[in-house]
Amino acid sequence: MSESNSLRFDILDHVMLIVHADMPPTDSDWTRMMMVRNAHLDKLRSVLVIAQPRSGINASQRSDAASFMKSEGRSIVVVTDSALIRGLARAVSLLGVNVRAFAPTELSRALEFAFVPPSRHADFVRRIETMKAQLGVDPRSASPPGPRPRPDA
Repeated sequence: MSESNSLRFDILDHVMLIVHADMPPTDSDWTRMMMVRNAHLDKLRSVLVIAQPRSGINASQRSDAASFMKSEGRSIVVVTDSALIRGLARAVSLLGVNVRAFAPTELSRALEFAFVPPSRHADFVRRIETMKAQLGVDPRSASPPGPRPRPDA
């Protein structure tokens, strides 16, 4: 697991899970994440990204992500509130790249697309929530709907 401020990442089963803070990833966090990703390529079947509204990646990071998507043939799954990003993912998928974006309310479908069996969904949701809390991300953003503690509780 990473200990960074702009993103957190971990590998669960065959999935690289990346949770962004609500800011662009720093180059050092991105480089660390790529090193871990590259060290586990033989194990990875998919990458699941939980993206926040302001977590856009820079040109160099976009280039790396595009190269990875084209060359590795793994499923790339993005969960985001942004309809624009979901639309861009759909356009890229029409070019033959195995990428798909989902709204936060569709996390179960996103996990299925990432080849996560339903019996593991709860574990992934808990891990996502923990990583978001470590980053100080609002638990309601880019996450599944459900009961939340009241702020005054």
